[in-house]
Amino acid sequence: MIIDTHQHIGTSMFSGVTTTDDALIEAMDANGVDLALVMPQPSREDPRILHDRIAEAVSRRPGRLLGMASIDPRSPDDGYEREARRCVEELGFVALKLHPLGHNIAPDHPDCDKVFRTAAALGVPVIVHTGLGTPWSLPALCIPPARRYPDLPVVLAHAGWGLYSSEAMVAAEVCSNLWLEPSWCPAYMTAKMVERFGASRVLFGSDHLSNMPVELTKLRSIGLADDDLRAILDDTARRVFPIERALATRPGSGVA
Repeated sequence: MIIDTHQHIGTSMFSGVTTTDDALIEAMDANGVDLALVMPQPSREDPRILHDRIAEAVSRRPGRLLGMASIDPRSPDDGYEREARRCVEELGFVALKLHPLGHNIAPDHPDCDKVFRTAAALGVPVIVHTGLGTPWSLPALCIPPARRYPDLPVVLAHAGWGLYSSEAMVAAEVCSNLWLEPSWCPAYMTAKMVERFGASRVLFGSDHLSNMPVELTKLRSIGLADDDLRAILDDTARRVFPIERALATRPGSGVA
């Protein structure tokens, strides 16, 4: 099974790229991807509306899509926690997203503690955009919250985006609860991540539909053992994200 841990639905306020669930499923089918974890594109729209759209897409594509929530950490604590809880407990979402560029805030800012605190309470990981958007998106800024919540999985999305991938690896060395998702990273850097940390700390994610075949080809071209490739494409995601729980309790599954 292949799980893409980093996909979007909606329109990005940065690139203007729009991704629909139909287009996402078409790309998944073309590339042999079985399940995608999807979050809103960076946007100024009401996150509740964006989350509802993702929930609708998930319900139309049972077993193919699962949602992730992205909420501005500058929201009042009670509002943030209420929407996060709704997404996880009612909509079956599997992670909270922090976008330092989109939210214009660093992960070590006091307002971001609610992101990590809420995720820990809900039993879901935090996925943090890293790379583009420095200095807020520097991977090292995830070290303080990761240390405060040592049992919480934190995924470094893009693993520094190539330019800051060495820093992402230093952060992952300092904190064993940091995982690396190396979309947009060079092949040699991705290979170095697996060599340094093992496949159990690396996740497959593609971010854009056109990048899906690129990231898959990259992983299949760096000389990974079959077991390591399978772990990156499937097993590690199942350990980091509550995928089985979400699939079992999604609307219409018959499981309460």
